[in-house]
Amino acid sequence: MAIRRATAADAQAIAAIHVAAYDETYRGLAPPEVFEGLNLERRTGQWRRFFAEPPPDAAAFVIEQDGEPVGFGSNGIDRSGIVTIGWIKAVYLLKRVQGQGLGLAVLATLAEDLAAKDAREVRLDVAVGNDRAEAFYQRLGGTLLSSQIDPGPIWKSPTRTYGWNDVAALASAAGRAARHG
Repeated sequence: MAIRRATAADAQAIAAIHVAAYDETYRGLAPPEVFEGLNLERRTGQWRRFFAEPPPDAAAFVIEQDGEPVGFGSNGIDRSGIVTIGWIKAVYLLKRVQGQGLGLAVLATLAEDLAAKDAREVRLDVAVGNDRAEAFYQRLGGTLLSSQIDPGPIWKSPTRTYGWNDVAALASAAGRAARHG
């Protein structure tokens, strides 16, 4: 397993994982029209735009297993408040590689990257019904901070925000768990 910073050359591979993992995770939770709108063409365009005009302080990482991309994670920073807050925007793994510590490893990488950008706290949103992800974040000490409706654009899903008051502690906990299975 290897985790590396993603580049523009990874846009299509990330898009393919995004579509497949989203389908594996949210089929049955999200309305059917969501899957029509979030296809490979649309996701590829989104990721190409991300790399062409990256948001400030944002990063994406690719997870490879045996040289094949099998997941990705992305993050960003909110510097609008008194405390700099890091946001984990996405963690997607193909179902066939889940449960192998890859999610922990990429979460540790994302948190370390946020800490290097001076984030003190970290947040992430999870769609209600993604019970496996919620349990994963709770095991790592995530605290439920709020519930809200994601604004979309296609699926206005009910979501929950989890947070950690110490981004370095999250990086350490996820890294330890990844190393020890």
